[in-house]
Amino acid sequence: MSATDHPPDAALKMRSAQSEFIAGTARYGITAFVARRQFGKTTTFSALALLKMMKHAGHDLIFGSVKLNLGREIVRKEAAVIQRTIQALTRNVKDRLQIADGIANSVPDKLTEDDFANLYEAQRLEFRLYHSNSVYSRTKVVALTPDCVGETGDLMADEIGRVKNWRDVWEAIEPIASSNPNFRVTFSTTPPPDDTHYSFEQLAPPIGTEFKVNPKGNWYRTEQGIHVLRVDAFDAFVDGVLVYDLERREALAPEEHRRRHHDKEAWDRNYGVQFLVGGSAACGLVFLNNAQARGATHGTYECLFAQIDNDDDLNRALEFLGAKIGGGPVGVGHDVATTEKGVSNPSCLCVMEQHGAEFVERLSLIWKTCDPDVARRRIRKVLDVIAARKEGGRARRMCIDATNERYYCTDLRKQLSGVVPVELVIASETTEQPGGESITMKALLGNEYVAVLEDNKLSLPPQRYVKVDHRLVKRERGTFVCEAGPNGEHGDTFDGGKLALRALKGGGTHYFAAVI
Repeated sequence: MSATDHPPDAALKMRSAQSEFIAGTARYGITAFVARRQFGKTTTFSALALLKMMKHAGHDLIFGSVKLNLGREIVRKEAAVIQRTIQALTRNVKDRLQIADGIANSVPDKLTEDDFANLYEAQRLEFRLYHSNSVYSRTKVVALTPDCVGETGDLMADEIGRVKNWRDVWEAIEPIASSNPNFRVTFSTTPPPDDTHYSFEQLAPPIGTEFKVNPKGNWYRTEQGIHVLRVDAFDAFVDGVLVYDLERREALAPEEHRRRHHDKEAWDRNYGVQFLVGGSAACGLVFLNNAQARGATHGTYECLFAQIDNDDDLNRALEFLGAKIGGGPVGVGHDVATTEKGVSNPSCLCVMEQHGAEFVERLSLIWKTCDPDVARRRIRKVLDVIAARKEGGRARRMCIDATNERYYCTDLRKQLSGVVPVELVIASETTEQPGGESITMKALLGNEYVAVLEDNKLSLPPQRYVKVDHRLVKRERGTFVCEAGPNGEHGDTFDGGKLALRALKGGGTHYFAAVI
């Protein structure tokens, strides 16, 4: 028997983790199958789809694929399962009931898997299983784009770690999945190569989670409430799924396969199923989690983020600031609103307090307004609360990004004269560093802020917006870039934080004295 042949009852046998995942989809509303490459994730989805189509008449399953031509694969796999099941049933009937060969041989010749796939394409990317002449269940294949995932039913999203705009796709999917308690959502993927990909945030295991080798894989629950079955090369190996040396084609234990692999990082993702921190994100996820965990604690490091839409929002934020701010040096950073690609980005005002070697982003505010007087009034109220504290007095300095709004920023500096020293920062200007190297202010301030974050000396507000906004910022060619998020997020809290840090550092002397 060749490697591509299957025994007649192969359709009724599955790998331990495949069966475990199918069972798990009945327990949870949203599940993910995060498994090593070539484990059989699509085959698992095809078996699950057939099971549901056979069990529920009129049932719709939407299979989302990175590319539509890959949708043909799930139909071929569904067809293969059907054909092997028919063969198994036919053989069992012959064995148990001893039907005459003439009757058994009257079973029509099978359609090939490609025949099924051709029918699927002729039926507008649908695979139908008829329960009667008029009632059928179906698997419909759609592209994983925000515009193509609007149909209702169970959703299966394949290899989401390779979907470029997965965050936007999920935003389109979530309201549909939440509209009916009977709908189920299933994902499959290996960890993405870049930790800025939204699937990384959705599916990464909680920090410190340890996994024992298990042929059924290991379940865990993510911070977003997704139940994930994880299957790495070690789990698969004990269930008989082998890996082979490319040169000699010999079967290898996972440890030896990794030792021979030239790209250890790729092996750890694709076989070890590890969510590796890296990629182009300026702010690592682990560092952000640590900073926000500190900012969520009551007392010295407690922080708050707030979106200001009206005076009530502002007053609540000011009440928090007045109650929590201590007597240490305070710096204020202001990132002024701009418009990019027709999307208005919010303004950000950040209040950062220094406690020895620690920097606490005590309050981070964002707002959108077309009235500069409203912005001035809000800023002045924040500065007044700082100045009224029992110890420490007014803010040490306020830094404003004046790169795109120089007239407004110059006027604001004049308005605040006598209230706080104001420095206007031009991101494109260069400054000479020790050794004669020149660097733009944008790169300098960004590097300083990330360095404090990675030294675990920064506390951040625990609110989700702050994490998402910081993760939009990426390193590129020695500087920092950011594309606007769907709600106008543009790394504004990142920029506000780095400006507030600049206000505290005062060119470096104050900061390094504190660290030493």
